[in-house]
Parts: sequence; structure tokens; C-alpha cells
Amino acid sequence: MTLLKRLTAVLILVVLTVMALGFYKFNVAEDDLYIKENDMVWPLAPFDEGARNVMMRLFSQDTHHPFKITLPDSNSAVTLTGFNKEPSLAVGTYQDQEVRGEVLLDYPRLTPLNLPGNAGTTQFVAPFAVTTQGSGVFWYLGMFRLDDRSGAITHLDSQYLGDRVVIRAITPDTPFDPPYRITISLQTHAPEQPMSATPEQAAERLFFVTRDALKASALTE
Repeated sequence: MTLLKRLTAVLILVVLTVMALGFYKFNVAEDDLYIKENDMVWPLAPFDEGARNVMMRLFSQDTHHPFKITLPDSNSAVTLTGFNKEPSLAVGTYQDQEVRGEVLLDYPRLTPLNLPGNAGTTQFVAPFAVTTQGSGVFWYLGMFRLDDRSGAITHLDSQYLGDRVVIRAITPDTPFDPPYRITISLQTHAPEQPMSATPEQAAERLFFVTRDALKASALTE
């Protein structure tokens, strides 16, 4: 074999080797890129933008944790996804087995509680109503805890207030010392009043507050 032919053969071998290495490197790089992208862009759990707006408006929290209210006597959690203008209520819809309705949070009466032992969180109470296909509007006092960093809300407890009552005020004791208490001022229906009428009878509900629960005073049960 002449020197020229030998040089040509060596050159061809070098070119083929470089091409093979380049092809291998390209495929490894593509595989690595695929793994990294799929690890980083992991799909988030479905989230309703309306629920995100609720958290922004109520707590100035841009979070993927929605405000969920647990239906009393049920394990079903209802996400608040919007607002009513009149009256001012945050709203979520639900279907619990055969029952459908709405949960309505009276957010202007959201009341923080300055309880000890809550560093990094905000504990508060707020009235909410549950409707069904019937005519009832069942009001409750809910107690919640907000994680100030993540925006996650835990629904701690609920106490029943009445059907189609009108809540006027939520007043913590002043000073707010043990035993921690809050008073709910509301209007209920008098015995002779039809439930379809505006409630006229003034009433109060007294609740003791702990870090995890609400307990109705024996005077108001």
C-alpha cells in the first residue's frame, strides 16, 4: 500500500471515530437534558385560579394552598373560589354525596386571635354559612390557622350558630387573657316569626377559645 493510501485510510478512520463520538455525546446530552427538564418541570396539582385570587384578596398571599372549609359533620372540604359583592362573601360550591350547595364565608368579620404559642402562624375565627337544595342557610363560627410563610390554612373547629341568623359582631374579650373568650352578637328569629322573615330577636353566643378548638359556654348552648 502506498503512503498516500495509508494516509487516506487513517484520515477516514479518524473522521469516522470523531463522528461516532459526537453522535454518542449528543445522545447523552439529550438524555441528560430530558431528565433534568422533567425533574424540574414537575406538574403541580390542579389549582383553580379563582382560589388563588381568594387567598390574595384575603391575606395578600400568592400561594398554591387554597382556603378550604370542612363541612360540619362531614370530611368534605370545600374550596373558596370566588366572591359575592352584596353581601360581601367568599363562595365555594360543593357536592357531598346527594347534597349540593354553597359555602359562604363572611370575610369582613374575620377576627384574628392573639393566642400564645402561635409563632409563625395567625389564628382567627370567621363565620361561614352552608346552604343545601333546601331553604336553610346554616351559620357556623369557624376557627382557622394560617401558616404565615406557606399560606396553608388549617380548619381547626366549627360551632353552630343558627339557621338564617344575622351576625352583627365578633368581639374578643378585652384584655384577651385566660380564659380566652369571644362573644358573637347576632339576630335570630323570634318564636312567632316565620323563617322567611328577617330575624328580629337579639342574641349573644359566648365561646371559649383554645389553640385547637372552640367550646360554647353553657350559658349560650
